[in-house]
Amino acid sequence: MGKKYSGFYSFKDHLICVSFNLILIILYGITLFTVKLTAVYIVIFSIVLIVQLWLATYFKFLHQDIVKKLVNIEKNMVSEIEMKKKTYFDQITNLPNERYLLDKIKENLQGNSCHKAVLVFEIDRLASIKSSLGSLYSDRLLSKVAQRLQNQLSSQLIIGKLRDDQFVILIEHDQSHEDILKFCKQLQKMMEAPFEIQYSSLNNSLNIGISFYPKDAESELDLIKFAQIAACEARNTQDHISFYEASMSDVRTAKVTLENDLFNALKNKELFLEYQPQVDTITGEIISMEALVRWQHPKRGLISPGEFIPVAEESGLINPIGKWVLETACYQTKKLQVHLGRPIQIAVNLSLYQLYQGDFVQTVQQILEKTALPPQSLQLELTESMTMNTDHLTPILHDLKSLGMTLAVDDFGTGYSSLSYLRDLPIDCLKIDCSFVKNIQQDTSSEPIVDMIISMAKHLKLKVVAEGVEEVTQLHYLMKSECDFVQGYLISKPIPFEHIFNNLCNIQHKVKEIINSTQSNITR
Repeated sequence: MGKKYSGFYSFKDHLICVSFNLILIILYGITLFTVKLTAVYIVIFSIVLIVQLWLATYFKFLHQDIVKKLVNIEKNMVSEIEMKKKTYFDQITNLPNERYLLDKIKENLQGNSCHKAVLVFEIDRLASIKSSLGSLYSDRLLSKVAQRLQNQLSSQLIIGKLRDDQFVILIEHDQSHEDILKFCKQLQKMMEAPFEIQYSSLNNSLNIGISFYPKDAESELDLIKFAQIAACEARNTQDHISFYEASMSDVRTAKVTLENDLFNALKNKELFLEYQPQVDTITGEIISMEALVRWQHPKRGLISPGEFIPVAEESGLINPIGKWVLETACYQTKKLQVHLGRPIQIAVNLSLYQLYQGDFVQTVQQILEKTALPPQSLQLELTESMTMNTDHLTPILHDLKSLGMTLAVDDFGTGYSSLSYLRDLPIDCLKIDCSFVKNIQQDTSSEPIVDMIISMAKHLKLKVVAEGVEEVTQLHYLMKSECDFVQGYLISKPIPFEHIFNNLCNIQHKVKEIINSTQSNITR
């Protein structure tokens, strides 16, 4: 519209100027040929010429001023459109954003009294993709998910994008819970086909949370909030779909509080390490220790790692906590080595989120250099379930191995059905899960599994550590089966660094007595 008017004014102004000048030129010509010029006529012609020049200049500047104003109007209109787009639409997906959605849902609720459902869903592995491959991949993935939603879902549905990399769908809810559940499964099925992004094929699954109007909430804010809470709970369900329940808010509030306290815990130095010795079953020597993180909460007291580690992983705090654990364990182990005058190894557990950090290998190298701990004195432990993505894991583990450290698989026998990773990954040690050790001499079905793990490790030239040894009968069986190392409450419970630093000789003496006594029973 602006261009149309600017063209019209430009044409109109030029037409007036040209017409006016033509008339004057014709008059000049007639006068020159028909009238004898006198001083009066010369004065008149001069005045007319001056007026003509003034009018020409005036029309020129008038035209420029009008065009300039029209251009500014056009720019303002474009700016308003861009501002509106930034205000109401997500920049990555071009879907309506949270502000738009809240307004639209509120309008929809007021204009229609029928039941409705709000679905909030998230991509299960998006955080891992973002931390491992970078924000370029995660942004492209979000954009492609949005395109698939728009292409395959009804245009009558309100689809949007929240700030927390979550998507929202508002649907009419005259159907049953079963119908909504069916729709959710169709949505998950829709997203199963991999997304091709820069020569990478990314598979995804969705966590979906559902809240209902007016059953769960009557405001647009609460509807989205409750669906988000349900989506978080869906991460821990088998089908990754969860309907909101009032009890979830209490659980979520507790998690948020714990997350906030955990953030302050690192800052306020409330975390500390305990160490559990690992003993050579032949010599009785303490050759290694496992570092175990603990949290002394100022109000709640000692909080179990089983409670705060999952919160740390969900919130992303696992990366700074993991770095602190690794650096502290390396520093204290180096201090212990200097005190003993001999090498001793430290085993540190890893989270999958740490491995997905792009600079994790460099971080480990820097910590080893900073603490002056020899690389061969560090063993990094990963759980069996972490080995599922061998394509991503293999180069990282080879880079870690090239630094000189060793790698162990923790909780072996409980996680992954395929054992091909033992061939593909540079593993040095298997740690038999404590659930198998616990049932030795109680449940005969566990003993063949323990024997199989030890035998397989021997053939693959891997060391074996048995965790959770609490009874002499368990130790007796493991030593008889030629298990390399053991750890557990029978040997020593996890103890603070100061205690192990000052009393390692006494602990070692006690351990040797236990090992020697068990060896004597075996030889009888």
